[in-house]
Amino acid sequence: MLTIGIYPRKSVYRDNSDSVSVQVNLCKDYAGIIFKDQELDFRIYDKDEGFSGKNMNRPSFQELMEDVRNNLLDVVMVYKLDRISRNVQEFSAMYDVFQRHNVSFVSVKESFDTTTPMGRTVMYILAAFAQLERENTSERVTDNMRALGAAGKWTGGRLPAGMTSERRQIGDKEHSYLIVDQNTIWLVKKLYHLILDGYPITRIERHCRDHGIKSPTGKFLNTSQIYNILTNPVYCQNSMDAYYFFKDRGCALPDPSLFDGTKGLIGYGKTKTDTRSQKRQAASSWTIAIGVHDYVIPAADWIAAQEHLGLHKMIRTAKHDCGILKGVMRCKCGARMDIRTYIKNGIRFSYYYCTDMARQGKSKCDTGYIRIEEVEDAFLKQLRRIRFNPDGFKLHADESDGSLRSASSIKSELKQIQESIGNLTNALTAAMDSPAASYIVAKIEALDKDKRNLETCLRQAMLRERSAKTLQDTEREIYSNICFLLDNFDSIEYTAKNELVRKIVKKCILEDKSLRIIF
Repeated sequence: MLTIGIYPRKSVYRDNSDSVSVQVNLCKDYAGIIFKDQELDFRIYDKDEGFSGKNMNRPSFQELMEDVRNNLLDVVMVYKLDRISRNVQEFSAMYDVFQRHNVSFVSVKESFDTTTPMGRTVMYILAAFAQLERENTSERVTDNMRALGAAGKWTGGRLPAGMTSERRQIGDKEHSYLIVDQNTIWLVKKLYHLILDGYPITRIERHCRDHGIKSPTGKFLNTSQIYNILTNPVYCQNSMDAYYFFKDRGCALPDPSLFDGTKGLIGYGKTKTDTRSQKRQAASSWTIAIGVHDYVIPAADWIAAQEHLGLHKMIRTAKHDCGILKGVMRCKCGARMDIRTYIKNGIRFSYYYCTDMARQGKSKCDTGYIRIEEVEDAFLKQLRRIRFNPDGFKLHADESDGSLRSASSIKSELKQIQESIGNLTNALTAAMDSPAASYIVAKIEALDKDKRNLETCLRQAMLRERSAKTLQDTEREIYSNICFLLDNFDSIEYTAKNELVRKIVKKCILEDKSLRIIF
């Protein structure tokens, strides 16, 4: 019997691509043609609808590759090459796994045979074109967004504070444009008024909290949100002062004649988003366009606000080397805990404190200030217990009831079933015309069903055991680092201690004067 794994996928971006069910049926029909003299068993990996081809962490794709590694498949079949991969390097690595496990690869649309050198060459060429198509599509989308931004159109995303958008018909097309929301723009004006009065951002945050000033969502503003509002060009008047300000910073600008002082600006390209995070770009990467909305802040005041931000910008370097748990300490309320230090009569006192408590008061959190020595003594005491009782230190994966079988026992039973099926098949050949034939066929079908269930259990067991091995390796590394820290605690400088603690610990949670360590 030839086991064929069919992998269909419908793009997250396109509505006109063939449906998953259509792809599966086409693959089955094609398999019936090219493997017409063989008995076929199909396994369908169809849970990746909506996933992009550039994302290799697709659930069904990972399940398919796991079955390939476990030698459960003879052929992997797709309707079209770009359904399974759109990156030449990733495709090459995937196909290398196929080759190591003697798995053939078939694409219905492209109709190539990977058992021949020419077929493999064609396959890599098609994979390269699939990647090129994806990259060209991405570039076209980016260029289109830039063109819209440069024309003063709103390209989407989270609206700036105090702004809303509306659709307008321009020629034969409809586009979105920003407009000032007169009901909420007061908050933006208030923040600019405070910064121009000399308030640093932390004091503005405290002022807003003390006076009950909240965002439209009903939450208190934090320093990051305030900073983003105060540096957003969308509120700035399009005067020549603004033109020269942005020109000095290397921004891409429209013709100077458009800076007539009547409208606001739009900054495009201020942030760059990748698969994991969003990062603020340098001003030289920005594109500044003229919007259709009214300006909120005169250019001179907006520029003055930027200068005030520069004057009050803090260089975040610690004055005192203390707090080896800095960066991993968390309050019981979930907020980050920072360090406050003061010196009295030549004696230094340092405390961990909840940042939410400091910003929003004890009505938010009542943890208070905890001496660093108390917290770190408790931390080191727990590490010493782990050192002298390593068996008591375990990282925990998903809890099980203890009844799960090992991969080796499942393999053993699978082998027995396979042998039984082989014996029954031989018996069936000899007794084809006897009344016992129907009984033998029923027994083979029952054993085949058991075999399929066991193969699923085997796949799960192997994944579970691989995860357990990774967990054990991590435990050994953490234990080794704990021993090194304790043995060399007095000779390691503060920065090295803190870095080592960050490697050992995910977070430490202060819970009513007791400390809980999460590794």
